[in-house]
Amino acid sequence: MTATREYLRRAASAGLAGEAAGFGFVADRCDDPFTGRRQILVEYCDPGLPASPAALDALRGALRARGLEADAVLLRVGGDLRLPAPWRPRLTYVRHDRGPAAGAAPCPAGLTVRPATRADDARVSDWLVQAFRTTYPGQEVTSAHPGVADIMAAADRLSFIAELHGEPIGHGTVLTAEQDSVTGEEFTELVDTLVDDARHRRAAIAALVAAAVEATEGRPLCGHVVHPYEPGAARSADSVLRALVAGDWSVDHCFWESPW
Repeated sequence: MTATREYLRRAASAGLAGEAAGFGFVADRCDDPFTGRRQILVEYCDPGLPASPAALDALRGALRARGLEADAVLLRVGGDLRLPAPWRPRLTYVRHDRGPAAGAAPCPAGLTVRPATRADDARVSDWLVQAFRTTYPGQEVTSAHPGVADIMAAADRLSFIAELHGEPIGHGTVLTAEQDSVTGEEFTELVDTLVDDARHRRAAIAALVAAAVEATEGRPLCGHVVHPYEPGAARSADSVLRALVAGDWSVDHCFWESPW
């Protein structure tokens, strides 16, 4: 991960840049929009920092010295580097290699994918609500929640509907005009895929991803895996990530979390 000079200049001008054990970083308060959890987001750090336990300890000290209060620290780490406890993965971004599908499930008869229309908006919104409720158990999420409403209203949103014999069974939704604030890279984000039909879920998700890849040719396609706090759900997320990396995806970066 290489930060642009403009990003680093703006961070320094805003007083967000710092140093820990000789490594530079950029950090600020950024609370979780769903849970309200107080977080310090280290949006950028020099590549060598996460690989050094001493630097990780120094980073925590440097953040506390700023007088900030939080429940947790989130640290963006490029690639698939694993951090020591008490750090744990919270959000992993993966990048599609756009090559031939690796081990894709056979497409069953009657399974098709089409672009969504306005008539599908209520259905897509309901699927997004379902996805966020799964990711944030116990949180009150409705179609009016900004996390859902902002996606539905985004000018660059594209949604696709998977149908089995003409009946909708799931969706894939992407935002096509995203930009990495640190690197400046423009990309397409696969916000969510959700398929209600368990029997055809694997094949339907593969078909939805293929539709997203085809529709957004020319930009990297990135998705993400949320690692919940609950042990059982966390293991499930790890299994999903392993399956993605074994197929057509690779880890781009991960946000690691540590208690404050």
